[in-house]
Amino acid sequence: MAIKSYERFRVYRIGIDYPAGCRVEFKAKSRREAGDVVFHFPEHETISLSWGPLERALKSFATAEQQAEHSLEAVKKDRHAKSVDKIAGDAFEVNSHTASYNHIKVEEILSSVFLGKKKVDRQALTLHLHCEPTARYFVIYSMLTPHAPSDFKDVFLEMARSLRCH
Repeated sequence: MAIKSYERFRVYRIGIDYPAGCRVEFKAKSRREAGDVVFHFPEHETISLSWGPLERALKSFATAEQQAEHSLEAVKKDRHAKSVDKIAGDAFEVNSHTASYNHIKVEEILSSVFLGKKKVDRQALTLHLHCEPTARYFVIYSMLTPHAPSDFKDVFLEMARSLRCH
């Protein structure tokens, strides 16, 4: 998945670079305090950027790492998840903040009336960040389809590292 050029998305003093071929969907109920943007790739993958009041996150999680671990535990408890394996976990700096990154593999059991039960292996990429100057938390995430390009993680990390929250 060779990306030739990136464009800059900006709203509410939030900025992120995204591949020029993406369709950008700004959720209608988004506002400065809380919102969502979804970047739709031609290959049917998506990367979402969500934000909300930091005060709300801090009621349950002292750090972005704790919030990321809670999200991982929530995936493990999902009734469709047969197994969840952490492929990678890392902390790195994004716009002067320590961000928590996770890459997980999820084995899902999906069932339908017509197809019966079907095992699907998927991967998820997440990044959590707390920004004190803007009093917001940020989450960037992608639940990859089984046919995602093998280097999609690199595009995700490129976008994540470009985030400007203040």
